Amino acid sequence: MPATPALHSRRDVLRLGAGLAGVALLSAACRDGSPAAPELQLRESSASGAPPRGGVLRIAAPGGDTQHTASPRARDVLRRALTYSQLVALDPRSALLYGDLASKLELPDPLTVRFTLRRELRFHPDGGGLAAALTAADVRADLEARAAAGEYLPTQVIARVETPDQQTVVLRLRGPFSLLFEFLADPASGAVRAKVRSPRDGEPLGSGPFVPAGQPGQPGGAPFARNELYHRRELPRLDGVVVRDVDDERAAADAFARAEVDLHVHAPGAVVQSGERAAATLRRGGFALIGLGLSLLPEKGGRAVRSVTAFQDRRVRRAVSVALDRGRLAALAAGAVTGPVGPAHAADALPAEELAAHPLYRQQPAEARALLGAAGHSGLALRLQAPNQSELAALAREVERQLNDAGFAAALQLVDAREWERNFRAGDFEATVFRVEGLRTPDLGLREHTAAGLEGGFSPWGYSNPVYDAAVRAALSELDPTRRAQRSREAQRTLLEDVPAMFPLAVPWQQASTVPSLRAYEFDGYGFNDGWLAARWGLSPSGG
Repeated sequence: MPATPALHSRRDVLRLGAGLAGVALLSAACRDGSPAAPELQLRESSASGAPPRGGVLRIAAPGGDTQHTASPRARDVLRRALTYSQLVALDPRSALLYGDLASKLELPDPLTVRFTLRRELRFHPDGGGLAAALTAADVRADLEARAAAGEYLPTQVIARVETPDQQTVVLRLRGPFSLLFEFLADPASGAVRAKVRSPRDGEPLGSGPFVPAGQPGQPGGAPFARNELYHRRELPRLDGVVVRDVDDERAAADAFARAEVDLHVHAPGAVVQSGERAAATLRRGGFALIGLGLSLLPEKGGRAVRSVTAFQDRRVRRAVSVALDRGRLAALAAGAVTGPVGPAHAADALPAEELAAHPLYRQQPAEARALLGAAGHSGLALRLQAPNQSELAALAREVERQLNDAGFAAALQLVDAREWERNFRAGDFEATVFRVEGLRTPDLGLREHTAAGLEGGFSPWGYSNPVYDAAVRAALSELDPTRRAQRSREAQRTLLEDVPAMFPLAVPWQQASTVPSLRAYEFDGYGFNDGWLAARWGLSPSGG
């Protein structure tokens, strides 16, 4: 398994993403002179047609933290997604918002967000069989509990929560924060929980499409039954879901082959079936990034580091880019070609067809040689580092070959993983092939190229473009996800025009194997699929 320069939990990554936007000036949110929209449309449906009603879906949930599962600790993530509701849901493919507990969303000003709740909302039944009403006071109480626990959203983003009546929740923000709705739509940070706990598993009661129906750790997995009081009429479609704990992906594959589970997420190319059992294979970009970084400056973070002065010349950086066959590199990484923002955040990412047509993404060795000659750096020598681990080592050898075929004199150095990571964090390399994990929010792909870098200190590449940084600040000051997505794409186009010092090479795939009868399961919807769409999942009796 390749080294990971920065391992962050979901919450830690969101904390990183909040840093730049959370302190943005109010004026940045409206720098184009347009007023904030008084209301953001909340959609009510995201799928056409209705799968048959009935059936129980069995899902394998590997117990450990793995790079290929939908999320670390898949069992806990699925439990939250299935049993809790949030104020809103957010589709990362379109940046469109859907009304979950909220039926209306207004933005009176850039620092105020007002939600109107649906009528007759109820929590799951308690130990006495009573289903208490869910009101604005419950939303406020949950945010207060999260604040007491030190969570980022209610302590650093929200200044005050007001509930003028039982159906209205008003959030007063400390500053414009572009990830507000990602937080509120994520069950880890936005689930509305009751003070009363479930008689089944001891967790706070929710109001989601499924209700815990068994005890933790029982044989066969944790069962969840249809919530008959769910606020979206005619949903959920399934009678229930069973989340089965397995040790790892291999155990999940074996359980799938034995017809003990109907769905599991796994590494690309893993064996997922045996005998006569049919399987449908789904694929999506993961949250990791493999890239090639160039070091421009001899000092970073107050210390002397290795660098190549010639990389400060845009012509040389362009030569590096056009030397690369990104399609071949992505295939070696079992992934997809990517821009600065990866395909997991499709609304914010540059479209695949735009990347394919971009001059930086077309391999042209002859042009690379010409650019090096024009810059006075023909045969430029550089030391290319990579961690001495099989996956990245093989890819780094291919990068070395492609660079040398285009007129460079690259020499690959495979370094002990711990030493390599120290060098990477310090920006102490000439050029490096790397892999980072946990890019779970769309801002992180932008932040990797800013002068402050991903972690807010300095750029490991030594790259700085004030115009690009300003474009990132503008994007990350947008409350409206669709406007942020537009600005995010504009910022990436600015970056590519300037020729960055870090070239994203590939995003490794995640895959899922399912029974062909599964309906309305949209794997490329990520958490939106596990949460909002779970109520629509269905099983076709015919399997067709």
